[in-house]
Amino acid sequence: MRSPTLRLALLLTTALLTTASAAQPSLSPTRSRALETQLLRAVGEVGLDRVLDWRRKGERIAHPPNVDVAVIELDAEGRPVAAANVLVSRDYPKGRGVPIDARTLGTRAVRFTRWDLDRWDDTKGWPDAPADDDLVPGREKAPLRFMAPYPASLFKILIAYGVMRRVDRGELTLDTPYRFIRDTVDKGERPVRGWLEPMIVESDNGSTEALVKLLHERGAMEGLNAELAALGLGTLQVNGTSPVTGRNWQPGSIHMTALDTARLFLLINGGPGVLWRTPEGRAVTAAELSEPARNFLKKLLGDQGYAEGLSSTLVCGDPNARPGIPTAVPARWLAADGTATVGETAFERDTRPCNAAAEVEFLHKTGQTENYGSDAGIVRALPGRERRHYVIALLSNLGYRYYDEGVAGTANFADEENGFPGTVTGMGFTQSLAELGRRVDEAMKRRSPVSR
Repeated sequence: MRSPTLRLALLLTTALLTTASAAQPSLSPTRSRALETQLLRAVGEVGLDRVLDWRRKGERIAHPPNVDVAVIELDAEGRPVAAANVLVSRDYPKGRGVPIDARTLGTRAVRFTRWDLDRWDDTKGWPDAPADDDLVPGREKAPLRFMAPYPASLFKILIAYGVMRRVDRGELTLDTPYRFIRDTVDKGERPVRGWLEPMIVESDNGSTEALVKLLHERGAMEGLNAELAALGLGTLQVNGTSPVTGRNWQPGSIHMTALDTARLFLLINGGPGVLWRTPEGRAVTAAELSEPARNFLKKLLGDQGYAEGLSSTLVCGDPNARPGIPTAVPARWLAADGTATVGETAFERDTRPCNAAAEVEFLHKTGQTENYGSDAGIVRALPGRERRHYVIALLSNLGYRYYDEGVAGTANFADEENGFPGTVTGMGFTQSLAELGRRVDEAMKRRSPVSR
C-alpha cells in the first residue's frame, strides 16, 4: 500500500499538472499549419478576383479584393486546438498566411490600417497610409500590412457585447425599460432585450441606434474599446458614434479584423480553461461573460435570419447560387411555402430543400453595404451529421457593388438606387463568399478527430 504521504504527493502532482494543462490554450502547431494550408487553398479556388464591379460598368474588379478570413478549430468542449488567418489584397493576391501566437491566439505580424475608400478606388496612392491610420500602435515594422475593411453590420455584435457586460455587472437587466429619444424624436420604449433581439436577428438599424445611445448615456461607449483591448482584441473598435442619435457609423472609424472577431465569438461560444492569454499574460476565459449572457447571445445569433454571406440558403435553388456553409434559415422567418421574410426584406426562393439538407448550426452575424461584406460566427454539427466545431470570421470589401457573371444581365447602370444586381435578384453577396464557406466547412469535416 502507498503511504498517506505518497498518496498526497501524487494527488498534488496530478492537480498541478491538471492546472498547468488548463492554464494555456493548447493549439497544435501541426493542425494549425494544415488548417492554414487548407484555408489558403480555399481562398485561392473561389475566384475572388473574377467578380464584377458595378462602379466599373460591369468590368472585372480592378484589383484583388481585401479579404480577411480566420478560422479557429474547436474540440467538442469548445477549446481551441488550431487556428489560421489568411489575408488577400493587391499586396497578397494569392493569399498570405498570418503568423499566429499559440499563447495569445493573436498576431503582431500585421500592420492593420483603417479603411480608406479613396485608397481602394485609386484616387489616393495604395501605399500612402500615414501612421495615424494604424488601428493599433507599434506595428510600423510589422512584416505584413493590411487595410481592414469596414465591418458593416457585423459591428453590432460589439454593441451586444457591451450591453451584456453591463447586464453582467448589474448595471442593467434584460428587462430594464429604455425609451429611445433619437435627437428629438421619440422612438418608443422597450425592455433592453426588445432592442437587442432585432439588432441581431434582423440587423435592425433603429434598435442599434437605441443601444449605442444607451451605452453613451451609461458612460460605457467610451470604455468599450478599452475593454476589448484589455482582452487582447485591440482591432475591435467603435469610434465616433453620436451620443444624440446613436448613429454616425463610418468606415475608417469602426474597425474589426477577422482574427480578433473570431476570438470574440470563441469567448461567446465558451469552453473550459483558458481560451487565450493577452500579450500581458492575463488569462481570458469564458467567464468574461456569464453563462446566461453567452447563452442569450448564442440564442440570438442562432435566430439570425440572414443565411447568406458564407452561406447561401436564402437563395436556395437559384441557378446562380453556389452552396455555402450548409445551414438552415431559422423557422421563425419562413412561410409555409419555404420563402423567407427577414424584417422587411422578402426572399422569394423556396428554402425547404436546403433547410432539409442542413448539416450544421451557424450562430452568426452578417454585415453588408455597397462597399463591404462580412460574416462571422460559430459552426457546430447538427445531431447525426459529421462532426465539426469551429469559429469562422470573414471581413471584405465585397459589398453588393460586386457580383458574379451569372447575374450580370440584371445590372442597370443608370439606376443608382435600384440598378445593382443584388437589389434586383436578392442575391446581395457574390457567391464566391458562399463557396469559400462551403470549402472551409468541407475541409473542417475532413479533418482528423481531435485527440487530447
